[in-house]
Parts: sequence; structure tokens; C-alpha cells
Amino acid sequence: MRLEGEGPSGGAERVPRLAPGCDPARLSLTPAEGYLLSRIDGATPLSLLRQIAALPPAEVDRCLERWVKEGVVEWSGSGARFGAAPAARAPVAPASRPAAQGIDPSLDLPVEMQQRVIEFEALLDRPYHQILGVAPDADPKTIKQAYFGLSKQFHPDRYFRRNLGPYAPRIESIFKKVLEAYELLSDPATRAEVQRDLAAAAPEAAPGPAAASAASGAKAAPDPAAARRLRARMHGLARHRRAFEERKRKAKAFFESGMSAFKKERWLEAAGSVRLAIAFDPQNEAYKAAFSDVQRKAHEERARALLKEADGAYQLGDYRDAFRLYDEALHYRPFDAELSHKTARLAWKLGSDLRKAKDCAMAACELAPDNPGYRRTLGQIYKAAGLFANAKRELQTALRLDPSDAESRQELKTL
Repeated sequence: MRLEGEGPSGGAERVPRLAPGCDPARLSLTPAEGYLLSRIDGATPLSLLRQIAALPPAEVDRCLERWVKEGVVEWSGSGARFGAAPAARAPVAPASRPAAQGIDPSLDLPVEMQQRVIEFEALLDRPYHQILGVAPDADPKTIKQAYFGLSKQFHPDRYFRRNLGPYAPRIESIFKKVLEAYELLSDPATRAEVQRDLAAAAPEAAPGPAAASAASGAKAAPDPAAARRLRARMHGLARHRRAFEERKRKAKAFFESGMSAFKKERWLEAAGSVRLAIAFDPQNEAYKAAFSDVQRKAHEERARALLKEADGAYQLGDYRDAFRLYDEALHYRPFDAELSHKTARLAWKLGSDLRKAKDCAMAACELAPDNPGYRRTLGQIYKAAGLFANAKRELQTALRLDPSDAESRQELKTL
């Protein structure tokens, strides 16, 4: 199985961006293409776009190739055609670069990512589907893909022990909002409540002539029909207020129930109750503030349950089910190097998805670059895919890290 874009140049790690002056609104796109284009932000590499797009990887490549030819997209740092390594640029002296507000090159956070954080913060007061970059009627799979794509960028664990300066709380705030959006839209019950709240918040129609006249204080001749309409409107407003107060009462009850479950360490129950509290009273900041901590505990509980089930399946020799469960657990622990490695080895041994195996093995190596076992696995996967130069590089790295690694030595002899 060929892994497109791989090779010594590391093509899959290139980063596309929208070309200057591009107006995406003029393009005729399918919903899946529109979602892919919305993820092109100058910070997300091709390898990640292939994972999070609602399209097959080959189709992602074809879209990018077409958009590059049309002048819609270009590769960061170059005007290179699709499939070519970015052209080298002469370094720009720091003094000649316009200093973007809040950008600090001395931090352990790439300048491109700092800009991404600044831009994304401006979206946090928008509706949930816009925060995730999906259509209002997006299906659960698309919502999940969007969340996991953003989670890989903004999960605080990704930046563990890095000097982020003022960006640490900003990334935490973004992740909390992304998590909130995902949880409320992925649950059918809470999504219905969110959509109901959006509809209720829509601006009312402009008042008719009679209402405008009354508001201006102008005297008008008695109009029995207008009086009936006014009474009906007042009755409707009173009914709306009662419904509003009832929703707030339900929200408070859900929140108190959730906090009670949280104290008893019933994390999943707590998360479900607080999620409903936010859905019924989406403007309550206290509920939102508690939600992130509750939901993280729930995710950890879900991950533990999945890992226990996966380990059991593995011991019984049901490797395909074990792979499925490890892969799902990885969604809740995206920066667990050992879990990424386990998932990679199973995908490789099953032979059904070498791309998935490669992505997981690369993630493990990025998280723990000095682990020789992770390097060896990545080399073996490259070898299985016929990418011998890449395989040799990783196996030599494994041997350099552990000269006694007989398995890596033997693999190198067969290349």
C-alpha cells in the first residue's frame, strides 16, 4: 500500500494556506469540499487535513491540486505546485518583518500557531457549529471529525512543559469552548435544545403600523382588530416568559444534579447533567465554567473503559476489535504516546490500514522522540509500505538510540 506524499522531503507535513486575495465565497463547492477549505488555515499540515476531512485522502489531494492550479490555495513558504517540496526562501531579517500584535517568537509555540490562536479566539462567541467549522445540519461523523481535528491543535496536553507565556490560558479557553461545542452538538437531545435556543434568539419581525403608532405616542382611532392582535401578542409574550423561566428552572435542577454526581465521582452522569443544564440555559457562564472539568473526567472514565475492553479483546486474540477500541480510546487521549504506539502496531499487523498505522506511529514518535521501540515500529510500517528510504532512516535512529536493538538491526539487513 502506497502512502502518498511520503518521502525524504516529508511532503505530508507541508502546510497549505489560502492564497492572498482569495474569495472562497465565489467557489462552487460540495459541503465536504467547503469543510476541507475551511480547515486550510496556514497552520494545519496536509497529513492532518487528510485525517480530519470528510473525504478520502486521495480526494483531499485532488482538491488541493485543483485549488493550487486555480490560485485558491498555495503552500506556505512557497508558490510550489502540488506534489513539489516547498522552494527554499532566503531568511528574512527579524527587523524587516511586521510585528503582529501579541506575537512572541521567543515562546515554545510557532509563530503560525500563535497567529492561529489569536484568529480562533475571535470565533468563540459564534454559534457552536461555526466554532467547529461545520454546517448547521452536519451529521455526527462530521462533527466528530471537526472536533478531533481541532483537539489535535488546541488540546492543552499537546503543549505540556512548553513555555507558552500568555498563550497557555488562551489555548485552554479555546479548547474548553471547542469541547463544549462538540459535546452539545454531538448529543441529539442537547443539540435540539441548542437549535431551539438559536431560533428563539432570532430577531422578531418589525412592528406593524399600529404598533409603531402606539410606540410613538400618536393617537389613533380605536381599532378592535388591532386591540385583539395586541392582546394576543401580550399573551404570547407572557407565555414566552413562562417558558423561559421554566427552562432556567430545569437548567438549575440539571446542574445541581450534575454537581452532586461529580462529588460522588460519577463522571459520566455528571457530564450528561451539566450538558443538559447548558442546553437549557446557554447564557449561564457558571455552568460552562464547570463543564470542562466535568467532561474531562468523563472522557478519562470513557477512555479507561475502552482500554479495559481493548486489552480483553487483545488477550482473546480478537485483534480487529482490539484495534477498533484502542483507536476510539485514542480520541480521548490524543497525546498518549504508548496508546498511539499500540494502535499503530495493531493497524500494521492487521495490514488493513497502513496509513492509520503510519499516522499513529508518527504521533508516538513526536510525543516521545527518544523511544527506540516507537522508531522501530515506524520503520517497520514504512518498510511494509515500500518506503525503504524512510524505513532505513527510522531504523537507524532506533539503533542509534539503542545499539543493542537486535530487531532493528535485523530489519535493516533486509532492506
